Amino acid sequence: MRGKITILKRSNIPIDYNYQYEIASMLYKKLAESDVELANETHSHKGFKFYTFSNLILEDKKRCETGLSFNRAHFFLSSPDDRFIKSFAEGLLMNPEFYLKGLHRRADFTIERIEILTPPQFKNECTFKTISPIYIKTQRYHNGKIRETDLYPNEPKFYENMHKNLVERYTKFYNKPPEKDYFDTIKTSNIKPKRIKIAENYRRCNLMNLQIQAAPQLLKFAYDAGLGEKNAMGFGCVEIINTG
Repeated sequence: MRGKITILKRSNIPIDYNYQYEIASMLYKKLAESDVELANETHSHKGFKFYTFSNLILEDKKRCETGLSFNRAHFFLSSPDDRFIKSFAEGLLMNPEFYLKGLHRRADFTIERIEILTPPQFKNECTFKTISPIYIKTQRYHNGKIRETDLYPNEPKFYENMHKNLVERYTKFYNKPPEKDYFDTIKTSNIKPKRIKIAENYRRCNLMNLQIQAAPQLLKFAYDAGLGEKNAMGFGCVEIINTG
């Protein structure tokens, strides 16, 4: 299930370019206001979290060299768990005001509208466009020690880990593996590297288009839960360009 959330800024304060952590924190607070039990389950769960959200899509961006300046924007919140999206929506509507970190002081917002979108139908091929960057990592030896390394789309390991991660999350969510574990990224385009700060750490990630051939159930799960890692921090949210 996916919701489109339109927000209005109630001040002229620009927000920081690295706003994903702030939105993730806000969404958790809104979930807790509506469904404390679900919020506690989500927060205490040490494994995968089955939701993702997009970047802010600014509808009236203004010139500003020090941050993001706008009055109206929207973003998408997506999950394979219908209860999750409905609880978020209820929390946002119960208390539609929130704030994000501004450059000098906080920027205040109000939720203007929440729309639940009609779920798409998938076949065996789909072209996705990322609306938040995909983050994927691996472990490699460096100077005799194992260290986490961020992966890029020019490495085959990037697609291997993306497939493996998607299947592991699907299996965990449904308590069974997909009936057909077929997933092949046959074309990528418009790759744009990004460096996003989450808390005190920077993540190297990528916006891109991906043409994927896969079982419909995996394509649907990728759309609902996101691709790659750190989805609950706003990574890996995709929209559909076309379906095959």
